[in-house]
Amino acid sequence: MQTKDLQTKIESALNNSDAEFDRWDNLDPADPDYMLYSPKPVGYHTTAEQHYLFQNLLVGYSPSSILDIGCGRADLCDFITKFYNEPAGYYGIDHNPIMADVANQKYGFDITLGAFETTKLPTANWVVASGLFTQRRCNTEDADLVKLFEDVDRMYELADSAVSFNLLSPINNKHHEGFFYVHPGLVLDMLIEKYRYVSLRHNYSPDVYTVTILKIK
Repeated sequence: MQTKDLQTKIESALNNSDAEFDRWDNLDPADPDYMLYSPKPVGYHTTAEQHYLFQNLLVGYSPSSILDIGCGRADLCDFITKFYNEPAGYYGIDHNPIMADVANQKYGFDITLGAFETTKLPTANWVVASGLFTQRRCNTEDADLVKLFEDVDRMYELADSAVSFNLLSPINNKHHEGFFYVHPGLVLDMLIEKYRYVSLRHNYSPDVYTVTILKIK
């Protein structure tokens, strides 16, 4: 896809006034379609935001195999199919049985249920984690950082071409209890030292940035 065409699609997603997007964004938990279509149960404020962050995670991607860590409803596969007009060789894993059931209801996918750190997984061209690192998982900041870099290393081992994920920035933000914030400069320095081919895009909001590691052999 040409850069100009890609930019047009991104802008269209951000400015989308489609009635269907509006309906999904305004669903409430009492609505029977809430778990299937609302962006909120899978960690986004709006559907356009979800699509924008997906595109951020896939900069440089061309349709091929993808491993989606913490896949939730498997919306990423649907996005790839529609955005690139080609299906992806898709494999998703999530620890939440409710999300696994919703993914099956919505798309007919049988995603793997379990913890990605200990589950045997296939390698893939692109390994993605969207929202996986939002919540704190350890008792101290140091332990959270160690856990983050262990998980990134596991993702890197499973990737043939690239790893991408997003993180919360601590800079000029209101910090919420239980959320994991890590300075983008620290992440960039440590990842470049280990993996070399790293990019960071802090291009969406003050809160979220996206990291991509290219696996160049």
